[in-house]
Parts: sequence; structure tokens; C-alpha cells
Amino acid sequence: MFLDRFKSFKSYKTETTPCKIKLSSNENPFDLPDWLKEKIGEEVKKIPFQRYPDPTSQELKEVIAEFYGVKPENLVLGNGSDELIQLLIMIIGDIKKPVMYPIPTFPMYQVSADIVGRPKIEFPLNENFQLDKNKIDKALEKKPILAFYASPNNPTGNSFDRELIKYTASKGVFTVVDEAYIDFSDKQDFVSEALNSNNIVVLRTMSKIGLAGIRLGVLIAREDIAKEIDKTRPPFNITYPTQVIGKIVLSEGKDEIKKQINIIKKERDRMINEISKIKGVIIYPSDANFFLIKVSDGNWLHKELIKHGILVRNMSHLPGMENCLRVSIGKPEENTEFINTLKEIINK
Repeated sequence: MFLDRFKSFKSYKTETTPCKIKLSSNENPFDLPDWLKEKIGEEVKKIPFQRYPDPTSQELKEVIAEFYGVKPENLVLGNGSDELIQLLIMIIGDIKKPVMYPIPTFPMYQVSADIVGRPKIEFPLNENFQLDKNKIDKALEKKPILAFYASPNNPTGNSFDRELIKYTASKGVFTVVDEAYIDFSDKQDFVSEALNSNNIVVLRTMSKIGLAGIRLGVLIAREDIAKEIDKTRPPFNITYPTQVIGKIVLSEGKDEIKKQINIIKKERDRMINEISKIKGVIIYPSDANFFLIKVSDGNWLHKELIKHGILVRNMSHLPGMENCLRVSIGKPEENTEFINTLKEIINK
């Protein structure tokens, strides 16, 4: 059969159990304010829906460039960063040469490589979920041409050692630094390296800062690198509504986004502090809008939380993450209910 090679294919899994409190998808829990939605509504009314959007997304690129402090020529836009991940796996170097990435990490690197049939080199993080130079060297021995590093990493929440990421690039490997969660981190980003290198690019997404619903990903690279990657992008991949909404929110609404990010960071620190006091729960440090906990029985706790109307992400199926749950930061009242419910369940 034509699709036989996908019979053992592992697709991307999401948590979809309906619950009153959803802390499972690393989304921004706050909606856009009414005044901003009204502005969006006025502009969306003007869209000629029978027409294709601007294939270059030039006006949106100009707004995003200002938002990130780069030039429009440094940008490639995707229908979410997922599209950009798959694009890079398809186009960088000889597709028969492997892609390398640490595990556990964002599953879309594996999914995208399997879809296009590209060989994978998966190497483990150490016991602190940090990169290990010896493991990187062993991966490099297998001659990969492309590497992905999510920093801060999903699902572990920690940032990776900058020098080991740069070390990978120094070995002639095209290195993608996926900074989906960098807005919640105080660590230095890789934008400067991307603007000055021929084999380092940065990925960003609007999904974690309040615009998951419009699917908008961003690749930042040196102008000549961005130009070549942009040639391979599907035409009209950024919809008219996405272009219109993105322009408004990232310009007129950027102060609101920054305010929400600050609340999320404060709530993350509060939750980590409170949960660290609960006996029997290990909590890991986080630079993201989520954190990871480890308990004696992750599957049981996951089900118990659902019984109480709280959905988190069970990561126990991933290597090195037995009995681990990933918890997104919600609204303050949701976070308080999670903390109290967790205490109740654990103490019981």
C-alpha cells in the first residue's frame, strides 16, 4: 500500500480531555482585552475574503521586525513554528543526512523527520535535563547535518548550555535554536548569533504569548539565509486574518502582551515556591510558562487531577520522564486551585 511506511508512525499527541481548568498546552491563559478585539473586528471586516493574502506578508513582517528588533529581511514566516520545523527538515542539506536533537524534547522534530523519511539521531539529556558534551560528540560522529535545540526546552522547562549549542554549530551542523518560550526567560537569546552566522537560525512563535489561535511562527536568520529559506515556503501560507490580527496585536497590543507575560512569570515563581513545600513532589526549575513535577505515580495523579476538573500533561510515556507531569501556568485563581488540589490529593 502507498501509506505502509506510516503504519508504525508516531503522531503528535495532545491532551483533549474536557476539564474546567486547562493547564496542559502551554498557552497564555489570558484572552485579549475587549478594546483590542473590537479593533481587530473592525479590521477583519475590511478583509476581501475572496482574495489571496499578500504572499510576502510584508506589512506583518515590518511589525514583527520591530517587535524583535531585527529587519524584515531577517524573517521567514510560517503557519506556526511547526510548519517552519518541517520546512527546515525538508530543505537543509541532503535529506539522506541525519537530523540530531536531544530527548526528551518537543516531539515535532521526530514527527517531521519521520514524515519526510529523514534519519534521526536522538541523544539523551543528563539527569538534570541538561546537554552533555560526550553525548553530543557521539551524535556528531554519525555525521548529522541539521540540529534542533529547544531552549527553554519543552517539556523540561530549562534552558540549555549556550556554549554546547554553539559547539554543535562550530562542527558544521546547521543549528536551529527553537526559542518558543524565550519570552518567559531571563536568559540570553540566540538572535545575535543567528544574524551573524550562516548556520544558526532562531525559531519563535506567537502561540505562547497569546496568539495560539492564529498560527504564526517566525524564523530569524541572516538576510541571505532567510532569503534562501523563504524561497521554499508554501505560497500564501500566512492567511489574511493572521496577517491582519498579527499586525494589530504586535503593535497596538504589545504592551498588553508584555503585561500578561510578566503576570505569568510571577505566577510561575509563586507556584514553584508553593509546590516545592509539598512532600513527595519533586519540582524542576523553569524558564518557560510551564514547569515539570515528578511524583511516585504520575499516571494515577494525572487521573486524580482530571477527576477534580484539572487537566495537565502526562509526560510519563517519554524516555527519562517516568511519573512526570507538565503543568502550564494558568490564571492566578486557576493556579491557586491547582496548588490546593495537589496538596489535597497528595496528602490523601
